[in-house]
Amino acid sequence: MVNKVKLGLNNLYLFKNNNDDYLLLDTGLASKEDLILNKINKVIGDYNKIKVIVITHSHSDHIGNLKLLLDKIKREDKIVIIHSNAKDIMLSGEKIIPNGFYKFSKYISKKLKAKSSGNFQKGFENLTEEYFKYINFLDFKDYEEFSLDKYAFENLKLIYTPGHSKDSISLVYNDDYLFCGDMIQNLFFKYPLIPLFGDDIKELVNSWKKAIEKGYSRFYPATSKSYILREDLIKKLEKYE
Repeated sequence: MVNKVKLGLNNLYLFKNNNDDYLLLDTGLASKEDLILNKINKVIGDYNKIKVIVITHSHSDHIGNLKLLLDKIKREDKIVIIHSNAKDIMLSGEKIIPNGFYKFSKYISKKLKAKSSGNFQKGFENLTEEYFKYINFLDFKDYEEFSLDKYAFENLKLIYTPGHSKDSISLVYNDDYLFCGDMIQNLFFKYPLIPLFGDDIKELVNSWKKAIEKGYSRFYPATSKSYILREDLIKKLEKYE
């Protein structure tokens, strides 16, 4: 079972296993405590049912409520899964300003970086190393996919999908649907788009290609009104090659 939680512009997703535990995909932009907890409770009844939290990448609109949730969820078997490239950002809470992938977003990125002038900008409440006992840092050096069987989510696994950021991962559901964070965006359109901002557009396009080759039929971006069909992603990819 999959449930969507809308938090601002972002879609968070809750996946239920046979033990009545839940996996939460992303935590959204830092918000008031009652807002995210009430939204989760409205869907699953009790946020303490969340056993696993997967963070698709360490931008503040995806990791923003992580510390809040770790503090609130009382179960000791809770676990966070995130790419190992995110470790320094988790410790600092730094707000990352990515590059622009379009002419206008390049301009915006340049302006924001100039405004910050290299000064540290807080993007979310950082974690201290004492929280690392709850965190599984993945590096994807020795495997292409990471199965979530050990956490009793047999139909879920993770793949590395860099480009938007160096720590971007996506969640595979039933070997058919890909919940892909900001690898794709289509917030205001029905067709898929390269996201406005990111680290490396060549890596991003390669992640699109890998996802298409794996045969996933639907793609669920973090910022979208609906899913994207595989054939639409293939058509859009042709314009970037």
